[in-house]
Amino acid sequence: MNDSEKRRQRLLEQTRELYGEKRPIPAVHPRYGSAYRQIYGDEQPLPPSTFGIRLFLCLLLFAAFVSMDKNKSEVMHVNSSRIVDEITTNLDVAEAWREL
Repeated sequence: MNDSEKRRQRLLEQTRELYGEKRPIPAVHPRYGSAYRQIYGDEQPLPPSTFGIRLFLCLLLFAAFVSMDKNKSEVMHVNSSRIVDEITTNLDVAEAWREL
């Protein structure tokens, strides 16, 4: 590579740095942010989601509740009717915080 090619290469790299695609995404309305990232790419990957784990845990707990209700069993002196009573109880959150 001669001096002329090296100079052109250096100028090309400087131009890419100046006008490159490494600038942050402009302020885009949240509704259109996903479409913008699909079109122009996104350098930062999204953080992993825990939705699948939470869904699996909820389904597991629901299956345990149904099993307890069907077999009329108790776990640590708690049966399915007590769980339903606790869920449907109206709780005053402000009062509960004061008691802590």
